[in-house]
Parts: sequence; C-alpha cells; structure tokens
Amino acid sequence: MKKLTSLNVDPDGNLSSRTKHVRQPKTRFRIKELKRETWPDFERIVEKHNGVWGGCWCTAFHLKRSEEKEWAGKHKEFKEKLVRANRSHAALVYDGADVVGWCQFGPLVELPGRMRGYGDMDVSPPDWRTTCFFVDRDHRREGVAKAALTGALRFIAEKGGGTVDGYPIAIPQGKKYSSSFIWGGTESMYLDVGFRPLGSFGTSNRVTVMRKVVRSR
Repeated sequence: MKKLTSLNVDPDGNLSSRTKHVRQPKTRFRIKELKRETWPDFERIVEKHNGVWGGCWCTAFHLKRSEEKEWAGKHKEFKEKLVRANRSHAALVYDGADVVGWCQFGPLVELPGRMRGYGDMDVSPPDWRTTCFFVDRDHRREGVAKAALTGALRFIAEKGGGTVDGYPIAIPQGKKYSSSFIWGGTESMYLDVGFRPLGSFGTSNRVTVMRKVVRSR
C-alpha cells in the first residue's frame, strides 16, 4: 500500500505531518480571522442562530460589569463596532463559503470581562485569552471547535505569542446537556494542543483554567 501523510497537531497547536499507511483525509476547513472584511460572514452565522447564547453576539467577555447596562440589547451594534476598530478577534472556520464556527481570542485589554476568578488563583493573568467557541448546529461533531482553536493559536503566534489561557467546561457525565453548556470548549481538546490545567476558575467546579505558552512567529 502506498504511504500517505496524515495531519496531526504538534504541542504548539500547529498542524504537522506524519507518514502512515492510512488514507489521506481531504482538507475541508479553511481558517480566516474575524475582521472588517469577514464581518458579513460572521454576521450571517450569528443571525442564523438568533444572536447565539440568547443574543450575546459573543460579547460577554468584551464587557466590563460597568458596561453591561449601557450595551444591553445592543450587542450586535457593540460587536460590529469592535470588529471595525480591530478590537475583537476570532478564528473563523469556513466550510466552503460559509462560517461554521469560531474561537474568540484576544489580549486582556480586549477581553476584560469575567476576570474575578483569577483573584482566587495564585497565578498571574495571561497575555491572551481564548474565551468562547461556537459551532453551527448543522456542523457539530465534525472537529470545527478544534480547528478554530488551532487557528486562534496560529493567529496569536503571528501577533507575537505569549501565555494563553482557555476555559474548558466539564461535560456532565450521564446527563443530557445543551451545546451552549460547553461555550468554553472541552478539556480534552485543550490537552490535545498542548495546554495544561492550572486549576478551577474561581469557585467554579465546572470551569478549568488551562494555559499554554505560544512562541512568536
């Protein structure tokens, strides 16, 4: 049988090759960064899902407590304002012409929300955060979230690298749960791309802080 090359994720979250006697999987997803040019594609998937997470538009981590009331009911407007000012970042996963999921990432200055948990941990805050995942309801269990996380790490490396924290959610064993329950991704996905757990996020027993050092490219 002819030797073929399969794709793997190395400890830096990069795709690497390894020769095996296996069938070559067809590359399906493309990764683009959320920005002014890709906003219409992002807008389309969010509107398809009624604003995601009750109309959040992936703004929860952008907002400080003092800002939440000001932007209540105007999350789309707020998100678009940030994107057009280059103050909101995400790795968008495309299947053909459509976005089918994303991983939001950014430095602390862009994602200052929900930082209180660090007050109960003996660790310094990270340089970057990967805060939220979303996958189109028609494309779940296809590896979209992991493709998005890998893409986010690549963009972070291109922007100078540093420490990166993520917040995977513990999946309840033996119970049904909504996909919105795992907005932070899963621990196994983070482990696969080289993150290591730091501990529970504040008093939560469901959310774990995981960290990785990403080298600059």
